Amino acid sequence: MPLRPPRILAVAAIALGSIPASAGRAGDVRKEAFKLLNEGVAAYNKADYRAAIPPLQRAASISLNSFRAHYFLGAALAGDRRWSDAVQAYTTALDLDPSHLQANVALGDALLALGDLDEARPYYARALKLRAEFAPALDGQARLAEAQADENQAIALYERAIASDRGFADAYTHLGDLYLRRGKLDDAVKLLAEAVSVRPDFGPGLDRLAVAYGRLGFSNEAVATIRKAIDLEPKNPEHRATLGEVLLGMGLATGAEESFRAAIAIDDAQPRARAGLAEIARRHGSYDDALAELDVALADPRLDAGSRAKLDARRAAIVEERGRTGALEARVAGAAATAADRIALAEVAAGRGDYGRAADLLAEARPGGRDRERLAYYAFRAGRFRDAHQIYAELARGGGRADLEVNDGAALARAGDDAKAKEAFLRALAVDPEHELAKLYLGNALLRLGDVEGATRTYREYLAGHATGTASEQVRRILAQLPPPAETKP
Repeated sequence: MPLRPPRILAVAAIALGSIPASAGRAGDVRKEAFKLLNEGVAAYNKADYRAAIPPLQRAASISLNSFRAHYFLGAALAGDRRWSDAVQAYTTALDLDPSHLQANVALGDALLALGDLDEARPYYARALKLRAEFAPALDGQARLAEAQADENQAIALYERAIASDRGFADAYTHLGDLYLRRGKLDDAVKLLAEAVSVRPDFGPGLDRLAVAYGRLGFSNEAVATIRKAIDLEPKNPEHRATLGEVLLGMGLATGAEESFRAAIAIDDAQPRARAGLAEIARRHGSYDDALAELDVALADPRLDAGSRAKLDARRAAIVEERGRTGALEARVAGAAATAADRIALAEVAAGRGDYGRAADLLAEARPGGRDRERLAYYAFRAGRFRDAHQIYAELARGGGRADLEVNDGAALARAGDDAKAKEAFLRALAVDPEHELAKLYLGNALLRLGDVEGATRTYREYLAGHATGTASEQVRRILAQLPPPAETKP
């Protein structure tokens, strides 16, 4: 555990501050400290952590025995990811008020961010000893369990925190974020929506809700939600990094890069923003630039343990891809390239989002079997829908696979031939009457063909078998906009 600030320094500071002064002078000092504290807290409440730190440092140096000055200084330092400094400020605050519930939790959080799990644990326990079922402490223990890869225990603790305090938005947000990572998008959205319902101005809840909307494919909602978080906390770089991730997921690389750069204009080493810029560089094949972006974040002494582990793993993956890609490019450029080389390089190109080149490379390898099916997928992603249709239709003629008929129908639909797409989806359902995507896409095709009644019936059949899932909410939204079925007269 980081050392507490030496007592001798505090005594010296008190001695220096004890020069005899008139009563008027002492009053002026107290007023100045109060003014600085209010200035710092106001900046902190706007998530402008860097602006909050200097006045809070001055307030803490003037009012050495002010719990609030040291506590809010710790909070501002934590907001700026200066975890070790935050630990010292929180430790001083707890020296002044050892029974303060939130200060105990905050010190545990800072230690947790540093990866000091064993040091963090007692502070959550102390808070719970002071007040049983204290929601922030249970939330802290849940995040501690997550750090130890015990997600089931984390879920149980988050649920206890929510049961203890229905208005504690952090627990909804953290549990929703856990479900996001698990791919339980419906559950995540419900929890995150509840977080911003109980606290509409809660930036972190809006941030994660935007991510959930993006994963569900609700692009407009995702962008609108994260922009709301940015409006609430314009100096918080996390939200601009999230906007970049949302836009990158939508394939809008230019807008994503602008958002990532806006984030690093606030915090030069913001880890998710640097990782986003690295991903854009990797997709362009600029591996050295990608590594340089990651290295800026990794060189930041404020980097928390979890983010460092993710960035280290990402860096290793990019180094490996750079070496593998360089060797493949050299062989393909020469005369010694094999079909396996072209297939491997096509996979790299697809991984970078360059599906046109991936399709060209794979076609040159004259693929068969699964690789030919992959060629159809690459052609589809490259927008070559007729090429994809020809391959999928050829493969589907072998019979027995509903997914090939579905893919053929999807290619036909994207090519603008909804009538033939409908036929393909019906063939898929003849092979597998419960095929999820076949029912969903059939409903879409019927709607585009103007068969509202048939689309409505198909969508309702889909929801009967798939009440939850990524597409279910989209189907419900479509049904809400369709006219109700005509009543049958007796």
